[in-house]
Amino acid sequence: MKMPERAKPRWLSVINFVLIKVAWVACVVGGTLPGAIVISVMLVLCVYQGRWQRERKFVFGLTALGLVLDSAWIYLGILDFGPNTVQIAGLALPPFWILFLWVAVGLSLFEALGFLVRRPLIGAVIVGVTAPLSYSTGAQLGAVVVPSTSMLMVIALVWMVVFAVVFETARRAQQTNE
Repeated sequence: MKMPERAKPRWLSVINFVLIKVAWVACVVGGTLPGAIVISVMLVLCVYQGRWQRERKFVFGLTALGLVLDSAWIYLGILDFGPNTVQIAGLALPPFWILFLWVAVGLSLFEALGFLVRRPLIGAVIVGVTAPLSYSTGAQLGAVVVPSTSMLMVIALVWMVVFAVVFETARRAQQTNE
């Protein structure tokens, strides 16, 4: 059953907010399988709300972006996922669970992260500040190794620029659909 977006109850947005937090814990602490389960629930909610047609390009785009960024972090020595690094044809790629987090961001862009989409520059600053906290927490939990604080600052700056573009692109897409 598809629900028109304008008629959706507010509690669905609250559930999306909770699910992106649960997705982080499931992926970082639990890994690929728990992450896949939470992402599946988020995807079902997105389809149920009738958001998939509008948001799928952001989900796929952010997942591809995450693959490129996290792969670059591995090759540059900024992040080390240790034995969870996926090796394919001689390429070191990030683990599936971190790609699921990018999917979660895409599935939350217009819901839990909607405030940041409406204010792209503020959103970019918030993401730039919180991204290093997320990675350092993940490091404390043993999910990733970040060699130094300066590496976290590189991540913060790159994420700030990337998410300024992501939020502005999403804001324009949202205005087009209204």
